Amino acid sequence: MRRASLAAALAALLLLAPAAAAQTAEAPAITAEEVLRRWLDRSQEVAALRAQVREARFDVVTAALWPNPSLQVNFLGTPAGTPPDGRANYGAQLTQPLTVFGQVRARREAAVAALSQSEVSVATSLWSTASELQTLMVARAFADARVTVAARNLAEVARLEGIVERRVAAGASSPYDALRVRIGASTLRAALNDAAVQRDRAESRLAALIADPTVTAVPITRESLSAFRGPEDPRALLELALRRRPDLELARRGVAVAQASERRWSSESRWAPSVSLGAYATQDPGSLSVTAGLSFPLPVFDRNQGNVGRARAEAQGQGALAAALEVRVAREVTGAWEARAHARAALEDFRAQTATAAEELLRRAEVTYQAGGNGAAAFTIQDLFDAYRSTWDVRVEELTLQQTFAEAEADLERAAALVVP
Repeated sequence: MRRASLAAALAALLLLAPAAAAQTAEAPAITAEEVLRRWLDRSQEVAALRAQVREARFDVVTAALWPNPSLQVNFLGTPAGTPPDGRANYGAQLTQPLTVFGQVRARREAAVAALSQSEVSVATSLWSTASELQTLMVARAFADARVTVAARNLAEVARLEGIVERRVAAGASSPYDALRVRIGASTLRAALNDAAVQRDRAESRLAALIADPTVTAVPITRESLSAFRGPEDPRALLELALRRRPDLELARRGVAVAQASERRWSSESRWAPSVSLGAYATQDPGSLSVTAGLSFPLPVFDRNQGNVGRARAEAQGQGALAAALEVRVAREVTGAWEARAHARAALEDFRAQTATAAEELLRRAEVTYQAGGNGAAAFTIQDLFDAYRSTWDVRVEELTLQQTFAEAEADLERAAALVVP
């Protein structure tokens, strides 16, 4: 009865294990490049960011235009007394400000600088989101790999169960051995369920971040993750990062925007004459006069001192920020490079030490357990299960090291802005 109960329990566990693992196989794996492309092409959030650039382009159009002329119409009548000119007087005057001292050019240069900054601001947002997508893809891929490993381990429990059943039937092992296998299978099943939950969480966050209503599944696997995109030279990688990091470029362009604003406000404080042309007609007696004039503003009090000073201070602040970001980028790239190198060395060392040892350990343990033995030399179910556990631990640890390496590589790609769309 106990053997029948054990067999039924293991059968239920092993039937559920493929169901959890099959969630990955239901849809074909998608590559990381396809995920990023779908996000860029279909996400409404990306569309909203790109709209900011289009908005800034219209500011350039507006800045290049001259101010509109103004038309003044007046009437003067004399209800009593002697009129100075005529009893009814009609006048019209057209006035046009003349921005001929560089005001239009300065405004357009400021708008172009702001457009350039807007483009990099959008690129910074895309870089940040793309980095988050890459992190989630790594998490989803390795959670999926843990589901596969846990399912493989559960499948091996079936083999162990067969060995134990034969030993118990022959009277060479006690029912304790069967109980030990059942407990171990429950632990493995818990690991499988946990990995499936982690995979589903990462996939749901991926789908939410892509923000495409048609995307319901993102079946990314270890095999479909992107290979490292950068050069295998830390100095070349740092040079690339200093050119590509959008947050650094945003600070640099902030300096250009502030300097352009300073020039604009300085030009706005210059004299901008207005020319006027008009006509003046009278009745009783009738006459027609033509008027023309030229007026100049007098920048006596307000010469845009506050705006100019603010722009200068902003340029200094953005310059200091750019200098600080250069140091930060260098530290981030150097640290991520070293972390990636250490993670790769740890993975290679682990594989070299355990490539064949774990499988050989398991094979010898099974042979020894089935051969039996008495007294102090007896090979118990505990010894056999320890061999299985060691093999499973090796697989999990190798997967953990692989994920650590993938995460370190993703950090390096983010630091060097290799994920910028």
